[in-house]
Amino acid sequence: MIRIVSHATLGGFSGPGITVRDHFRMTPENEGGPHYRLGPLRTLADTTIEGHAGFPMHAHRDMEIVSYICEGTLSHQDTLGNRGRLGPGDVQVMTTGTGIRHSEVNEAAAGVRMYQLWILPDTPGLDPDYVDSIRPKDGAAGQLCVLASGMASRPGGAPIHQDAAVLGADLEAGETVRVDLAPGRQAYVLAAHGRLSLDGVELALRDGAVVDDVGAFSITALDDSDVLVIDVPH
Repeated sequence: MIRIVSHATLGGFSGPGITVRDHFRMTPENEGGPHYRLGPLRTLADTTIEGHAGFPMHAHRDMEIVSYICEGTLSHQDTLGNRGRLGPGDVQVMTTGTGIRHSEVNEAAAGVRMYQLWILPDTPGLDPDYVDSIRPKDGAAGQLCVLASGMASRPGGAPIHQDAAVLGADLEAGETVRVDLAPGRQAYVLAAHGRLSLDGVELALRDGAVVDDVGAFSITALDDSDVLVIDVPH
């Protein structure tokens, strides 16, 4: 089954220079809704940050946070002493564990657009950690790449402490990739750039889709596209 989640219908929140649109956010208020449970995934946010805006230092704990940059350059700083700059196609994974504070700021004039996932770890109280992965899809055009993973069956990418994986592909118009799902698993697909067809069901730019109760499905690029696939257990 494929259930389209249109970007135009997403809720969320806005602040000075920031707009967050939630493909998924597990809260008591949406309990029982059509997309309330997506395995260990707790948040999937499509976030835009205007020039010279961002999130000042704030705290997280006991969450695996995966960030993927679609456009612009984002600067990161945290209380472990890490500093970094992420550009289009870059991935960051942060294990917040026993607690960490960090900031995410757009220091440039051009805007930033990014996806951020919060995934519940398989073990609480881990030591905080941080990994930047710079353009992990480079040299693999037309192929589905592992960007972050804690799955034995999908090794590679930046490590996360959960039986889940984030995959990505840069596809030219007309190219197709196949996604296999093991029994008891589901996927969330994002059209980060361009339009996609999932087994004939069209996703517009920035739309998402929940895919479950299938063993495999195909993603075809209708435009030159950037696609993300999140593989999680039920």
